Amino acid sequence: MITVLMLYMFMASTFTFGKAALYYLQPFFFIACRMMGGGLLLLGYQYFFNNKHFKIERKDWFLFIQIIAFHIYFGYVFEYWGMQYVSSSKTCLLYNLSPFITALIVYIIYNERLSIQKWIGLTIGFVGMLPILSTQDSAEAMTQHIGIFSLPEVAILLSVVSAAYGWIVMHKLVRKHYSPVLVNGIGMLVGGFLSLITSVYMEGWPPHLYTPVQEHGYLSTALYNYLGSTFLVSFAIAVYYTLLLILIGNIICYNLYGHLLKKYSATFLSFAGFTAPLFAALFGWLLHGEVIQWQFYVSVVAVFFGLWIFYRQEL
Repeated sequence: MITVLMLYMFMASTFTFGKAALYYLQPFFFIACRMMGGGLLLLGYQYFFNNKHFKIERKDWFLFIQIIAFHIYFGYVFEYWGMQYVSSSKTCLLYNLSPFITALIVYIIYNERLSIQKWIGLTIGFVGMLPILSTQDSAEAMTQHIGIFSLPEVAILLSVVSAAYGWIVMHKLVRKHYSPVLVNGIGMLVGGFLSLITSVYMEGWPPHLYTPVQEHGYLSTALYNYLGSTFLVSFAIAVYYTLLLILIGNIICYNLYGHLLKKYSATFLSFAGFTAPLFAALFGWLLHGEVIQWQFYVSVVAVFFGLWIFYRQEL
């Protein structure tokens, strides 16, 4: 059980470190660096250590295109654009809707029936998000709104939907006996390249590095005293967070999740994901000074209750 908690602690840290990276790098360029770097590592591993599974059949090309588009490109582009304005803990909590959204996608596309118990759990989960959606940081409050939702919140919710559909496609490819390393590697590499193109057109070229800000400047100050250049400080910290997220998100979490699936059911691991926002809240408070309001904890409890009802029979 400690290993399961470690998994979600690592997953929560990707939101915290991702938020930190956005203080130094533009979001689309950061996604490009992270995904292309992670994709090259995974494909390199696949090529040198499992080369016999490196072939893709033509009939499965469309599935790989969907992996690139939904699992990586839209999933991360929407998430990191929104996270410029939304706290890391709130973003992580919104991602806890993934099991509910996956069930809805399967219900709509594949007409897979849901029991009354699952509908009740799903409803509680969605309603439980209303308290946290009612709170907004100053940066988020200044953005455009669609009804009660800010545009960054809408972007993150679209990211959750995209990622949930991407995992459904991933499941299809794995059942066709493709290696998850190969699928993720191709998705990350090509999705990262698309993010790079997006960055060139929307963020300009060469990419802009933000000047370190004082409230996040403990590391910045030490590096500035050594390097003597704000540009070099921004570059060094951007590289640091990019490599850190490749290590934690693209390598550790992926392999640890696969290891835990041998011991625990996918249902239990999905249910245990409710702990991730609590870790994200702690890390966000420590690293970014994020103020965690009472609505956050109300939503965490409500989502936990919804997940418990949703998964009760399977658990």
